[in-house]
Amino acid sequence: MKQIILFTCSFFIAINANAFDINSYCSQVSDAVGGSYQIEKACRGQEYEAIASINSMNTPSRIEKYCREVGQAVGGSYQIMKACIHQETQAKNGMY
Repeated sequence: MKQIILFTCSFFIAINANAFDINSYCSQVSDAVGGSYQIEKACRGQEYEAIASINSMNTPSRIEKYCREVGQAVGGSYQIMKACIHQETQAKNGMY
């Protein structure tokens, strides 16, 4: 099952011009703490889980655009983008 999800995520990333580079991002995260392979592996898994979750959401375009920019601002993180989507959605729903 994980292989199917990873393949699907990889395919989505390959066709999406606005995609983040998970390998590069997680390598930078790992390097920031001394080059841990364990941290890089965990980061990659979490990023792939986050992109799968984002793809299953029905996110308004305004929130998606904003949160994509937030994710890019930290180096290209789907985990950050996902958290942003949740927070922005809660804020929007709390306004009405």
